[in-house]
Amino acid sequence: MSAAPVTLTLDQVKAALGDLGTVEQVRSNRIKVHSTIPKVREAILRAQSLLACDHVVQIAAADNGKTLELLYHLTGAHRMVVVLAIEIPRDKPEVPTASDLLPPAGIYERQIHDLLGITFRGHPALKRIILNEDWPEGEYPLRKDWKPDPTHFYGGVREEAK
Repeated sequence: MSAAPVTLTLDQVKAALGDLGTVEQVRSNRIKVHSTIPKVREAILRAQSLLACDHVVQIAAADNGKTLELLYHLTGAHRMVVVLAIEIPRDKPEVPTASDLLPPAGIYERQIHDLLGITFRGHPALKRIILNEDWPEGEYPLRKDWKPDPTHFYGGVREEAK
């Protein structure tokens, strides 16, 4: 592995990841790569080896109404943030785990699974971390179409009948 670049440019990211998706500079210190589910692991591996992105800042997820979006924020000694953006279909919310490539990713994946229902195939222990163990299966509170069912108890303090 070569020494970490002092800076990271848009051209360097395009050269390393351009064939995996579209690349755009979104801020002076942030470059976003829009890729796909089958290419996400390759994009992470290349970001690590070719761009010296050896640290995961966070993995974020959002429901944009039509699809679910997963955002891997990676950085290195160069301090540039490379964001890998992946759209995931709502009807099949699955993506391969990155926990074996980026060990801290495991905890983010558990949180995202809990709150949005994205399954990370190959994750070694994809179990609840935020929601109560008795939270109803198939209910994901950060999805835009989620509505609490008044017949379910979602945790907290039960109100006494009056």
